[in-house]
Amino acid sequence: MRARRHVLDNGLILLVSESHRLPLISIHAFVLAGVDQNPLDRPGIAALTSRLVTEGTRNYGVHEIYEIVENTGGNLSTFCERELSGISLLTPSQDLGLGLDLLQEILAGPTFPKDRFQLERKKVLSQLQAMGDDPQTVAANRLRHWIYQGSPLQYPVLGLQKSVSDLQVDQLKKFHLQQYSPQSTILVIVGAVDSNDVISQSEDRFSNWKNPHYNRVKIAPFKRQEAPIMDECFMEKEQITILLGHLGITRDNPDYYALQVMDIILGCGPGFTSRIPRKLRDEQGLAYSTYSSITHSSGIYPGSFVASISTSPENRQPALDGLLSEIENLAAHGVTPEELATAQDFLTGSFVFKFQSDQNVAQFLLATELFRLGEDFPEQYPQLIRNIHCEDIKRVAQQYLDTVNYTTVMVGPTHPSSSTGQAG
Repeated sequence: MRARRHVLDNGLILLVSESHRLPLISIHAFVLAGVDQNPLDRPGIAALTSRLVTEGTRNYGVHEIYEIVENTGGNLSTFCERELSGISLLTPSQDLGLGLDLLQEILAGPTFPKDRFQLERKKVLSQLQAMGDDPQTVAANRLRHWIYQGSPLQYPVLGLQKSVSDLQVDQLKKFHLQQYSPQSTILVIVGAVDSNDVISQSEDRFSNWKNPHYNRVKIAPFKRQEAPIMDECFMEKEQITILLGHLGITRDNPDYYALQVMDIILGCGPGFTSRIPRKLRDEQGLAYSTYSSITHSSGIYPGSFVASISTSPENRQPALDGLLSEIENLAAHGVTPEELATAQDFLTGSFVFKFQSDQNVAQFLLATELFRLGEDFPEQYPQLIRNIHCEDIKRVAQQYLDTVNYTTVMVGPTHPSSSTGQAG
């Protein structure tokens, strides 16, 4: 798989991949304006901004925007993540020009109508309220707080009830002005197109986009915790959710591939491939669900190592002990050649599914650009995985999995008096 890379004079990066399987094009604008760019006192502003950019522009009202999309049989959506916000548009290939016109308007000229702002803010507040009743979400949010405390990443993507309630339209306009810029945008187009035509039409639409107010905020480097933390939160539920975790790695870590193989063996592989699901769920019957990974959340910033288990209250301590035991055992004794081969077979065999859809391809091209994986990465990946040995797994487990200074979060029918976190 190959993509054309073209950089406009204003700094916007364009990636084009031709795929003529269907007469469709998938257009994605990835903007480096995620949760990381939220001011500390305004959690949720990036997410709310991303939801409002399609709610009216200089030349189109919100109803006109969605009417245009619906008339083509397409689909328009926005998103906000830890490091990115963006817009995705699926449309027939003959509507490339119309799609680029619309995307340029959305990126460069949103007007943030007050009535739409109030409506979207209300929706976010409702979502936050619902999330507060979900043990998995509550546990993940509490763990995130401890891992990234002191930075914008400590808060949920959607923000907090109070911070979102306090947001004003002018603050969103300022955030957009400072963060949405050609210098921070990667435009990825995949589908039944001619790359030369895409480059020409993109130059026509985006070359005049300038933003002298662009001001990307840099976050100070993160540090691993230096003491264990126990955080228990009482919720009247039938089961208890337990998370163990600590700061993880960036995607460009040289040990990423060894850790990816380790993840499959420890806790995120299918069926009987992974130790934690096999032993704690299938053999001992301690868990409804289990999971662990250090690579899945890696990105521009360090992700987190997370091991989780959901169980009945009476199995709380055996489940917690079992989870920690599997992590300690991997670090102490490593893996067998059979486990290594099975994990390698799974990763190399399933790699092709990363290209099932044009949207999958767009995500892959984004990662290739952000982390400089190289044009030949799809061909190199199997060998990168096959080059991992048993001693590599043991080494990275000992280096990156801290079995002493980690955070434990428990959410569910614990004792009500233990509903605050504390260093232990």
